[in-house]
Formats: sequence, C-alpha cells, structure tokens
Amino acid sequence: LNVDYTELLPELPNLTDMRPFPTTHSFLMLGHSGQVRSLSFEPESTEIFASGGEDGTLRLWSICDGRCLKMTSLDGSITSVAYCPLTKWTLLAVTMESNKMILTNSYCGDRHRITTTTEYLSKLRCESSESDILKWKYEGKGTISISLGYIARQVVWHHKGDYFATFANSKSPKLIYIHQLSKCKSQRPFSRLKGLMTVLSFHPSEPFLFVGTQRYIRIYDLAKCQLKKKITTGSQWMSCMHVDFRGDNVFVGGHDRVFSWIDLQLSNKPWRSVKHHTAAIRGVTQHARYPLIATVSDDSTAVVYYARINSDSLKENEFVPVRRLHTQTAQRNGLSILAAIFHPSQPWLITAHVDGSIALFT
Repeated sequence: LNVDYTELLPELPNLTDMRPFPTTHSFLMLGHSGQVRSLSFEPESTEIFASGGEDGTLRLWSICDGRCLKMTSLDGSITSVAYCPLTKWTLLAVTMESNKMILTNSYCGDRHRITTTTEYLSKLRCESSESDILKWKYEGKGTISISLGYIARQVVWHHKGDYFATFANSKSPKLIYIHQLSKCKSQRPFSRLKGLMTVLSFHPSEPFLFVGTQRYIRIYDLAKCQLKKKITTGSQWMSCMHVDFRGDNVFVGGHDRVFSWIDLQLSNKPWRSVKHHTAAIRGVTQHARYPLIATVSDDSTAVVYYARINSDSLKENEFVPVRRLHTQTAQRNGLSILAAIFHPSQPWLITAHVDGSIALFT
C-alpha cells in the first residue's frame, strides 16, 4: 500500500480562528507581602477587582493602570474574597484565618451603589439569639462580621446574591455553612459528609450545590434535600473546580497535575483529561464572553485553552491548548501561582502569586 503518512495525521486547528486570547505579560501589580490567595472582579465594573493576601490586607485595584485604589487591613490572613454578584451593590465577602468572615462595603466604584450598600447593611437585623448556630454582628462603617469558629478555605456566592457558603478542608459536615444575608442566619446543610472537603460551588441557575471531595463531586438538590448526582473527577486529589455559566460542564484541577473537563450531559466521568503542568494545579477559571479556560500551577505557568461548548449534542466540544504563559514568580515552599481570574469583557488573564505580586496578561 502506498499511503502518504501526512494524510493519516489529524488536521491541526488554526490558532488565528481561536483568537483573541492572552499572549503577553503586560505588567505586575505590587503591594501585598506574602501570598496573594484570592481574586474577585466587581460584577458591574470592568475596571476594579479585589485581592486578599496572607498579609491580612484587602486591596482594590484598577486594571487599567495597575494602581492600588484602596487598602484595608484586617485582623487575620485572608483566605478568600468574593464580590456579591448583584450589580446594585459594592459588597465583598472575605474569609480570614482568625476564624471569622466579614461582609463589607468596598467603598470603591459608583457612589450611588456604595450608598445603597451601606444603607442595606445598616438596616439588617444582626441580633443573634442563643439558638443561632453562628453569631452575626454589625460592626458599623458598612461591615458585618460572622464568627465561624473555624478557618474557612473559601466563600462562594449564589447567583441571586442572598445566599453564600463557606467551608473548611475537613471531613466534618459541621464545617460547611450556607448563610442568608437578608435574614442574617446560618445553617448546616449536611448531617454527614463522605470524604475530605476540598471545593464547593453553587449551580448558576438551579438550587444545586456542588460539593467536591478528593476524588468525587456530589451534586445536591437543596430544594428537595437529596443527592442528585455523583461525579468521578479523574483526579486523585482535587484542588479547584469551576462550574460553567450554564451549569452543564465542570472543570476540575488536581494536585496530581490532572485537568479534567466533565460534560454532565454526556457522562458522570471526564469527557477529557490532560496533564499539561509539571506541578499541582491551583486554580481554574473561565471567561464570561470568550470560549477560554485557564489553569494555573505551582510550575509558575498558566495554560490557556480554547474551550468551545457546543449546544448541539451531536457535535463534539472543542478543546485546544493555545498558549502557555510564564510568570516571573519563583517557587516558595513548593508554591507559585495561587489563583487566577479572567477580565469580564476583555481577553485578559490576572494571576495571583506566592511572592505577593499580581500579573496581568493581555
């Protein structure tokens, strides 16, 4: 048989058709000392984002020029920051190593929304009774504190902006809480938990909660109080998770360097798993406008993927690595890039590092 071997090779995608995506390290934002652990964009603005660090400072940045607009010192190292998704407020949730969390007005951005946020927080009834599991307290100056009694690893918001959840890396169901802002109440959704808790996320539209342990993700229907689905992640130790904006796909990164795309309409197992990093994956993020996914790792790189989710079930999803971005951050105690987030409208990636720097890739 005379067969040209080139005819057997798969047709490579054209990168030009997949643009735009981040390619260039534009600048560094400096200010934190120690690890920068979390990033969050203000929902209405495309200019302001928040960062929280090991140094106990909450910082607000301008993405246009990299200026630090505001810095607030808190009474403990910050583990997570998350803007409330409601665009009428400038409200931030912050968890700290001092066994508590705060809900605070950022006092940065649109003046009308700043005033609306302050008025709303001041009108909430935060008087806790003896029967309340957690104690809520209005601290004044647009801030509410909640005494958790444990170090929360992360805080995540429900898309309607009234509920948010916190959890600790633990096997105890007593360390998972769902909080309701309008009633200043907290509750435990589970009486038992299988495995070590590692990640948590709300469904973007349904009353579902994604609970990730080391190897599995369990989807719970909060309205019916029942387990809806159990997913195998393909990783031996999951470190991060992102649920796509329709809730039909889950992207998972692991300490074992495995990145998996799970299409829930196809299977409860990964549709695609890859190993493009040489160290643990610390974060995964999805762009709101462009078909882009990015993972960041302790190998000091971010890998950007072109990831188009096809609405036609007969067509396969498109998944192509398009760029490896290198940071100037050296490893410290085996850690490097700890978090990442895409710009809401531009094809830009922001990464947070162990040395206190924040990088913008455009």
